[in-house]
Amino acid sequence: MTLQLLPFPAADYAAWRKVQVERRRRWQFGPLWADDGAAAAQARTAVDELAPAEGLSGTHLHRVLGGDGELGWVWTSRQGTDLLVLDAEVDAPAPGLLHLLETHARAGDAKQLVLDRMVAAPTTAALAEEGAFAPVSATMVLPLEGPLRDGASGVRLTPMTEASFSAYLDSAIDEYARELVQGDGLTWEDALRRSRTEYFGLLPHGLHTDGQVLLDVVGVAEGGTVGALWLGLRPPAAAFVEDLYLRPTVRGRGLGRAAMHAAADFCRSRGLSVLGLTVFERNVVARGLYDSLGYTTVVEAARRPVEPAPPVAGPR
Repeated sequence: MTLQLLPFPAADYAAWRKVQVERRRRWQFGPLWADDGAAAAQARTAVDELAPAEGLSGTHLHRVLGGDGELGWVWTSRQGTDLLVLDAEVDAPAPGLLHLLETHARAGDAKQLVLDRMVAAPTTAALAEEGAFAPVSATMVLPLEGPLRDGASGVRLTPMTEASFSAYLDSAIDEYARELVQGDGLTWEDALRRSRTEYFGLLPHGLHTDGQVLLDVVGVAEGGTVGALWLGLRPPAAAFVEDLYLRPTVRGRGLGRAAMHAAADFCRSRGLSVLGLTVFERNVVARGLYDSLGYTTVVEAARRPVEPAPPVAGPR
């Protein structure tokens, strides 16, 4: 079956937006916010920021047509040399749809095809399985069920002081910049600039930024601070691990696991229902830890190079 991409009719956008908001509420923000009202509000904001009705600025919504007529839609966005597939609902075999998307990416000189997908969405799940995409990052969630632990976890969480916050921020900015150099190929200067911009953008008022909880991780056996935990509150029922930092000299002792147990208890004690986080796949130690603790993936980013066009046969 030959598939085609055609512009999405503007007259149908309102109905598509309603469907997309519901998909995002159910499959993305619902699990991460644990409150229908908050999840719906986040879904509406996310959809409107990425695809406002006035011409779908910055993104493109396509109809997919095949031999039997209209088969569904694909929502894409171009970012640098990447073509992102934000969502899709297409009643067609995955190999044909993947070929169509690669052809579209190639026509726009994109170098990589990236799935930024909700794992519960059937079409993008089929694409991920078909195309041997390499995972980049995962946003995961843990339901905070069950009683508090007995407290003998090896760490305590205490509020940061200005001094410990300053020390944490310096170390975290430096470490994130090194990850950007390694993972994204940035120069040290560009990586450090981006790291500082992101941290200060998320913590504009430092230790006193609204909705952010910054805690020292104190090792019981070590007798002092061994790292830091940063939680973002998502009222009324959720929190998100923005960062877990351990000093390099104490890693490998199980303190990360203990700190995550303590983080879950901290949230349970405040009546929260879920704890979320994002992990880069290249951080195999952290990913293994979160899997073992029972976190499940809600949203995943994965990529694959755009295959070159097959050569055109010359005259015989």
